[in-house]
Amino acid sequence: MLVSIIITSLNGAQVLPQCLRTVFQTTYRDYEVIVVDNGSTDQTHEVVQSGFPQVCIIRSDHNRGFAGGNNLGLLAARGDMLVLLNDDTEVEASWLSALTQAAAQYPNWGILGCKLLYPDKRTIQHAGGTIHANGLTDHRGHGEEDRGQYNDIAPQPYVTGAAFAIRRTLIDRLGYLDEGYYPIYFEEIDYCVRARRLGYACLYVPGAVVYHAESRTTHRWSPSFLYKYNKNRIRFCLKNFTLPELLRAAKSEVRWLVKHRPREIFIPLLRTYAINLAKLPATLAARWRNFRLLKRLKEEHT
Repeated sequence: MLVSIIITSLNGAQVLPQCLRTVFQTTYRDYEVIVVDNGSTDQTHEVVQSGFPQVCIIRSDHNRGFAGGNNLGLLAARGDMLVLLNDDTEVEASWLSALTQAAAQYPNWGILGCKLLYPDKRTIQHAGGTIHANGLTDHRGHGEEDRGQYNDIAPQPYVTGAAFAIRRTLIDRLGYLDEGYYPIYFEEIDYCVRARRLGYACLYVPGAVVYHAESRTTHRWSPSFLYKYNKNRIRFCLKNFTLPELLRAAKSEVRWLVKHRPREIFIPLLRTYAINLAKLPATLAARWRNFRLLKRLKEEHT
């Protein structure tokens, strides 16, 4: 099975070479590597071109965001498995073999996620994900020492887009990542939820070990992060939740606000509510297209 590894990079000249060096040490041999230079203003293009001539480079003249940049790579990819990989990651040599073995073992797979560890190589960053009633998300095992407690392949509500494999036939049916989540956050969660509603499995694969520096472009818990995350969280709920789920989400949001009184994110939250209200017609249009597509695909399958 040919695997296409797609690395979208914005000003990643300092981190991308080490990521690529580890990718080319993988024990699985049937793969291609595509780097999308997503509007970089540093030497990203030159570093890849001079140091890794075997890489296919796609250059965007502006930052298309996570979804838009990766979609350029997906359009050019030839593989039956399409792996999105962050530029600030390093991979274990066996990571790709673990993903392809899981694909062979679980014929209903649609999305496969990796075990992500912090650069200390012992602290868990992600071992699958949880989606709460109001769209808030948690990484399973986050902050725990990796003692093998998450070493079983397991279905998950979502897996992180930092190292994320998609089945070609799923792309053919469901389409590409939703660029309405510009610039970043919730693209992969959206895709996982929609894939699962079509009956595809979203699986965490612990043998696919990736080390991730995390949030190189947006400092985690900064006002910028909180605004982008919550803006797209609300859009995700409005686009994907059924009416009963939306009602539960609204109640959960109120309970969360009352319980936690998150003063430090009060202003970013106000901004997210306001921007989603302003963009409500566009979001409702995306919702209509989403549910219409899912209904048609389910009818075709039956």
